[in-house]
Amino acid sequence: MEQTVFTPDQLTQRWGYAPSTIRKMEAEGKLHRLPNMPGVRYSAAEVYQLESIGPAAKGMTAWERRQKDEEIASLKQQVQELQKRLGNVMRVAQGGAL
Repeated sequence: MEQTVFTPDQLTQRWGYAPSTIRKMEAEGKLHRLPNMPGVRYSAAEVYQLESIGPAAKGMTAWERRQKDEEIASLKQQVQELQKRLGNVMRVAQGGAL
């Protein structure tokens, strides 16, 4: 069964952050307490979303962004080359010539 809520202690262990960092994230509006819950609880959906955009919503530096952009451009080029090769293979398989 998938976890639906997290306590602050669970997040400090999960993310390796100090409790003060979890509180800071809450104060900055990056993390929201669930209302009407005993103790402090955070939605697992929100936790998973934060994890999907980076370590607890940490933004990328300009260098990291440039590295990712270069990697994406390289991968797009590889995809185009592979699509061209696949097209050639399909033409040969259908009895055509390169």
